[in-house]
Amino acid sequence: MAKLHLSDREISLIKGLLTHKGMNDQQVLAVFSYLDRNINHREIAQIRRGDKPRYVAIAAASLAEVDELLYHYAKIGSLADRLGFCEMDPITAKVHKAVEIMKTAIMVYNNNMIVTRSETFIVLGVIAWTYLVHAHLEAQSVAPIYRNPDGTDVLIDGKAKYWELTYCLGRPETALTKGMVNNLRYIIAIRNEVEHRSYEDINVEVQSKIQAAALNFLRYVKEKFGPKFDFSHDLAFTIQLQALTLGSPNMIKGVGLVSKSVAAVNALIEEPMSFGDFNDPDYAFRVHVTPKVTNNAKNADQAVTYNPVGSNIEIAIKQVERPKFRQKEAMERLQAEGVPNVTSHTFQKAWKSKNLKNPGKGMAILLGGVWFWYQEGIDAIKEIMLAGQG
Repeated sequence: MAKLHLSDREISLIKGLLTHKGMNDQQVLAVFSYLDRNINHREIAQIRRGDKPRYVAIAAASLAEVDELLYHYAKIGSLADRLGFCEMDPITAKVHKAVEIMKTAIMVYNNNMIVTRSETFIVLGVIAWTYLVHAHLEAQSVAPIYRNPDGTDVLIDGKAKYWELTYCLGRPETALTKGMVNNLRYIIAIRNEVEHRSYEDINVEVQSKIQAAALNFLRYVKEKFGPKFDFSHDLAFTIQLQALTLGSPNMIKGVGLVSKSVAAVNALIEEPMSFGDFNDPDYAFRVHVTPKVTNNAKNADQAVTYNPVGSNIEIAIKQVERPKFRQKEAMERLQAEGVPNVTSHTFQKAWKSKNLKNPGKGMAILLGGVWFWYQEGIDAIKEIMLAGQG
């Protein structure tokens, strides 16, 4: 076998690992060496000591470059687990299963040919989250098993009965954020509806909750079990064949009739929520489309830009929807700003005078059978009410 010659880039990354991560020679060797690429461990030591002028002249890679290398290297560890190179412990095996189920749920949801894609995601998503939370509890030496008063396991069909996801949500050891807990309570409530009672189309109405459930899962598995379980690069945008225009029906959401099952869950889960909890992106990840506000892509507050068919206006998909307020909260804001005589009657009279609930005006939005006001709508009502009292 010919002597292996390390490139300048490889030497830079090796120096970066030694500098930023404090790895020893053996650890660095493991990153850059495999069966058909056998690097002598002495060369790593020579790079570390700077034994050759070339090694001294090449700058160490930045911390960001090293982190990117280790992110991709972690995928090798994940693949080795699945290929059976080493025996997996039960917790790691459970995390792998949770990730595979969630990836399946996302792939089904991304298939617009499947009418019941939301229901399928929700059922699979609950299973995936249950596996993942159980794995985290077991890693904390908490056995997620129901116990009898005498300390023995509760048995079902001769096997230990594990905690349902709903029960797990009340355990502080799960280390879930409040938004994550609220999101999963909502998902579970919808699951109960679609499994036992509902046959209505709910795809549009639960989009933001499903998006949040998937993003929360990804963040949780990376935080609790490491980057080798990051599957964000395994799933890409779906190919779009429908023209996206500013006037097309797919641009207008939240204005139609809400299915009975979703309306019931909204009333149960969302009515008692505070403003902060309702707008928490961990609970519901909402996006909206707005005109691009800068010609400099580096300064634009956007994730994606594209040209709608038949328009020369570039559009940006912003990450978080604008804050929304129920009527009671909107009235409280008006009162706090010194607007006199704010009552349900005067509030309703004001918005009706200018038809502010017209979806095209962007002042308010109907979600789950309840109207929410944007700040622009509240400001418009304030102007109308003050003008009427002048």
